[in-house]
Amino acid sequence: MIPIIDIEKEFDAEMALLILSIRSHFKTSELDEISTFIQTHNIDWATFRTYSEYHKVQPIVYQTILLSGEKFTDLEKIKNKLQQNTLRNWQLAQETERVIQLFQKANIQAIPYKGTAYSQQFYGNLVSRFSSDIDLLIDWENLRPCIAILKKEGYTPENEMELLHGWDANLKNEENEYNMNLCQNDLRRFHVELHWSIGNSEIDFSDEATSLLYTKPEKQILIHDKILSLSDDSHFLAMLFHHAGKDVFSFLRNLIDLAQAAQKMDENQWAKIHADIEKVGLLHSYEMASKLIKQIIGVQIPKLIHVNNSTKTHAYFLQTLLTPDKWLSKKSKLANIYNFMYKRILLLDSKFRALRLILRHVNLLIKPSIKDYLFLPLPKRFHFIYFVIKPVRMFKELFAKNN
Repeated sequence: MIPIIDIEKEFDAEMALLILSIRSHFKTSELDEISTFIQTHNIDWATFRTYSEYHKVQPIVYQTILLSGEKFTDLEKIKNKLQQNTLRNWQLAQETERVIQLFQKANIQAIPYKGTAYSQQFYGNLVSRFSSDIDLLIDWENLRPCIAILKKEGYTPENEMELLHGWDANLKNEENEYNMNLCQNDLRRFHVELHWSIGNSEIDFSDEATSLLYTKPEKQILIHDKILSLSDDSHFLAMLFHHAGKDVFSFLRNLIDLAQAAQKMDENQWAKIHADIEKVGLLHSYEMASKLIKQIIGVQIPKLIHVNNSTKTHAYFLQTLLTPDKWLSKKSKLANIYNFMYKRILLLDSKFRALRLILRHVNLLIKPSIKDYLFLPLPKRFHFIYFVIKPVRMFKELFAKNN
């Protein structure tokens, strides 16, 4: 575990306090260390809140700060933020349960993952994990009925992807989710993501990874009723797949999620997790997560002895995770694509898969997307024009961002 004094020297006092608060939650540091740190440092609380919000760790960090009993200038603001998060998570959990029940009445199975379901399953409450969306795993065949049910409830599609792809295999293979919003007074109240796959064409482990999640689903209480849920080891896998593939461990919440769930696993579950990770080819991702969790939080999850990322690679992920200039600066879309592609390659287990992923990213840069259809809707027979429209649209977005 990296000493807090070293984190302060290399980064800043606000990042050091953030890490100290996370460690306090995991009992790898004491509450009185937080009090002492606040008393002996001139904390920029606005910066501290910015870091907390970026890394999506407000609930845990604010809870531990308040538990320390220390008085400071932004105490009331932090209390208010915590109360807002608590209320919001309850609303999300209630809507999650309501939507699932609506689907059940139509004999459609939907399994929640991430979000408040993960918080309840591994944190033991609905309020210790920051959540913003409702993620549901469904069978592809149930997508259209689910959309119809949500439309009756006032939800509208975020992007009508079927306009570009149609309802055939193209949509199934090119995308992995269909997003819908429930708005009130022109403000989004709820965002539901209907997932038929845990990954998409951008991530090279979609179908295989998804099939691993449905082993031994079990019923658990979210608020009032028991709903079908992922087993502990499957939900851990889902988060590892998501955080490695989609987030590339860019947020501290990624590590907290995995460390929190790891505490519930037994020896048999770890054996299954390791076997499933090897099937999908994410041994390096798991090893990276394990190393970062140990360095930053101080929690040890079972090691994979035969996997070893380089020290240079570990240092790169640590720097991009904790250095504000790496994630607060406004990068162009192309720079972000390169950064994510590079990190994804580092997290894969073989050079063949890395090469295939590069080809997928190149293909994504060339192939039209729903954004191109929304930029200029055309009948399907004219969709070939999108190969010209896409670079124009991307250049326009890049120019607008840089100005």
